[in-house]
Amino acid sequence: MQPGDGDAEVSPEMLRRIKRVKMVTKMSEKVATGILSGVVKVTGYFTNSIANSKAGKKFFNLLPGEIVLASLDGFGKICDAVEVAGTNVLSTSSTVTTGLVSHKYGEKAAAATNEGMDAAGHAIGTAWAVFKIRQALNPKSVLKPTSLAKSTIKAAAADYRAKQKK
Repeated sequence: MQPGDGDAEVSPEMLRRIKRVKMVTKMSEKVATGILSGVVKVTGYFTNSIANSKAGKKFFNLLPGEIVLASLDGFGKICDAVEVAGTNVLSTSSTVTTGLVSHKYGEKAAAATNEGMDAAGHAIGTAWAVFKIRQALNPKSVLKPTSLAKSTIKAAAADYRAKQKK
């Protein structure tokens, strides 16, 4: 690719708008992430309550525990891997694109491109957090492997203590 004839003209108004979009998407990502952490805490509380109840214990005794735990754990690891891969791809794409735009159109255009790519990254981060919120609120995915393991250990300890008192 040949370098451009000179620096491309970038409207200061356009750059301000792109920065404003970046700021809004960054804040929306922070809000979605904050909501996600709250949802995870609340669902964890309810998961422990359900798993430790008599009905919960009966339900879990009917299931092959290792299969459920492995399935839930595998799905969680896949989601985490997709998140990491997406972040890496977006970061690399942003760097390469900004470099190409800088080479062809100049530094001002590269700065606008960089701001736009950052805004897109925050928008994708927000969408991913919303996906995780929906996943956390889905009743099928409420029972996470760590919660099940903790509740099982707590239930076993409570049963052991009850037997010791007799």
